[in-house]
Amino acid sequence: MPESIYPWLHLAGRVLFASFLIVFGLRHLFSPRIAEYMQLKGIPGPRVVAWAMGLMVLVGGVFILLGWHRFIGAGLVFLAVFPSGWALHPFWTESDPQTRQSEMAHFLKALAIAGAALLVAFYGNTVWPLSLGG
Repeated sequence: MPESIYPWLHLAGRVLFASFLIVFGLRHLFSPRIAEYMQLKGIPGPRVVAWAMGLMVLVGGVFILLGWHRFIGAGLVFLAVFPSGWALHPFWTESDPQTRQSEMAHFLKALAIAGAALLVAFYGNTVWPLSLGG
């Protein structure tokens, strides 16, 4: 594969990952269902938590998309998503097989996003093509 394609692959990966994060963040900011779900799960102050989580993921996603302050952006995403997997999707406590499967999928999604954020943080200090840097 010609090396000239690598910067574009990097940009495409950032766009795909950041798009998910931005939509995820906006949903947490503007969908009352997110706070209702958190309340059902026993999260204290669910509206504040949903808003804070949404803001962290949204800002992190924008930073990653732009390639600007990427370590901070990745840190925001990790700090918002990793604990939520444990708090909101404890599949191991579910007895209904369908609910257990659904919660496990959400838990694993949170782990995957957290892992991707850690990779972004790891490479945050390197040169990113087609980015604002910083």
